[in-house]
Amino acid sequence: WRPNKMEKFDVIVFNFGINDRKARAYAREMLVEDGRLFAPVNVQNDYWLKQAFKVYDDQGNVLWSVNDVGAWSVQFQPDVTADTCQGIWCAQYNGFKKKK
Repeated sequence: WRPNKMEKFDVIVFNFGINDRKARAYAREMLVEDGRLFAPVNVQNDYWLKQAFKVYDDQGNVLWSVNDVGAWSVQFQPDVTADTCQGIWCAQYNGFKKKK
């Protein structure tokens, strides 16, 4: 879905939960040097019911992370493109279909 010569970004911000592997891959592939990616990342792979906020650099390294914000746990809508998505937002409930 991405063009071959896509320009890279200074900052990427996700507003839905994703797995760590995907966050690191997007950071390495889509950020300029010294760019940052900010995302609510699942605390366990494919566990969509709790995330931690993480900031990644352009190499996919975690620069900052927090599991709770004050007394609040971090929980976002899951990545609906993930085959393991759980909850009412996911394909089996909302009709989302991946492009072939």
